[in-house]
Amino acid sequence: MKESTKFAFDISWVFVGQIITLGSGFLLNIVLSRWLGPADFGLYTLTLTLFTISTLVAGLGIPETVVKYVADYKSDQERLNAIVTAGIINALLLGTVAGFAFFIFAGEIAALFGMQELSGLIRIIALAVPLAIVNTTLLGLLNGLREMRSYSFRFMIRSLLLIVLVVLFIAAGLGPGGAVLALLLTEVGTLAFVVSVVRQHFRLSVSGHRETSKKMLAFGSRIFIASAVYLINTYTDTLLIGYMLTEIDVGRYAIAIAIARVAFLSLPGSFSTVNYPAISEYYSKGLRDAVEDLITRSIRYCLALLSMMGLVLIYLAETIIGFIFGPAYLPAVPALTVLVFGMIAFGAVSSVGSAVSAMNRPGLSSKVNILVAGANVCLDLALIPLFGITGAAIGTAVSCTLLAVLILYILRRVFDVRVESALIVKTFGAVSVFLLAFFLLRGMVHPYVLAVIFSGLYGVCIYRLLLTPEDKRDIFGAISPIFERIATRRLNGR
Repeated sequence: MKESTKFAFDISWVFVGQIITLGSGFLLNIVLSRWLGPADFGLYTLTLTLFTISTLVAGLGIPETVVKYVADYKSDQERLNAIVTAGIINALLLGTVAGFAFFIFAGEIAALFGMQELSGLIRIIALAVPLAIVNTTLLGLLNGLREMRSYSFRFMIRSLLLIVLVVLFIAAGLGPGGAVLALLLTEVGTLAFVVSVVRQHFRLSVSGHRETSKKMLAFGSRIFIASAVYLINTYTDTLLIGYMLTEIDVGRYAIAIAIARVAFLSLPGSFSTVNYPAISEYYSKGLRDAVEDLITRSIRYCLALLSMMGLVLIYLAETIIGFIFGPAYLPAVPALTVLVFGMIAFGAVSSVGSAVSAMNRPGLSSKVNILVAGANVCLDLALIPLFGITGAAIGTAVSCTLLAVLILYILRRVFDVRVESALIVKTFGAVSVFLLAFFLLRGMVHPYVLAVIFSGLYGVCIYRLLLTPEDKRDIFGAISPIFERIATRRLNGR
């Protein structure tokens, strides 16, 4: 298979997996927000946030390190076995320690937020911490090998299993505790699936375990710093809302952030997942032009799609929240508008955000994320008391934009990767003009009519001005073999 075609297939598989994962998560938020109400939904959201933070911090960058070294040494089965084995052992040890600490200090964590109901939920989810870390470590093997179909199936199975269990437990009247228990059982089920898949790709080997572990932890610790600080950027808003406001505010903000993440993490996340091992492989072979071309195209394609999606979301924000989640969540509309507008550039750049680590400079990511995290915390502390959840959205949007600017700066100055920054600025300006026109005219023309007209006009502008003739040829050239293979399989099936 041609590299461009394989890349398209990989992106397709991961994108489908991301869509199903985020879509099912979105559906889950609808179910929980309506059945539990803003207060209990806020408790569940805080528990999930704390669980996500604990698993990523306790992992010490091991899953990402497995991706990196498996991609580098996938032709050396002996070294691959040693790397994956070391990753599993260390992930299990670290996860067990973290889960135990999480369980012991559940009461203190709940008291910090002034929500005693949290303690029981935290103790349930603490049991899932080691399972989740081992799970993501094994996924790193599939990612590094670019086995994206199996990689994506895991997320699909996890999403479907989680929805089924949550609906069953909530319908049985177990409340937020049932939703958290569903998370625990989902980790058990998906780990069993991943183990059955990865068995054919490696064998346990403790040969050179100490040396391999030192090497992995040395690299992983640098990724860990970047990831830990990135967590601050990602979850500071939710945690500070829980600390400074109420669980009802947490529940409302969770809706705004969930919609924004579905829109702006699915596509960039698909690109980033495939880009990381590909950039690592190209860079290790000295293929600088291939790295630059991959980065440039990823940003351009994501920018085109995300800016279009962002406009539509802002146009229909009130309708989406009011119709899907109910009137109780309408105060989240301003927060959603700010988040979407601020995450357009960030979403495009995040599609290649892993390039810095893939090119053996994870320390730079750490420094950038530390700077942005500091700005994010300061903005949230200043703005949440003044503007509530909208203030948290402003802080998050500004910090995300700052992070995108710094990533582009590093790619240009350190790696000499020429990214069309001016194109990003022009796109951002065009989005601002279309939004301003919408808000000025919606009092005179029905908002739905304006949304259709402006979305169509912007789509034409994007196609004609943002995509180059080469982009259009490559996109159609990469997509057509996919449809040809689908059609061939259907004919053969007949």
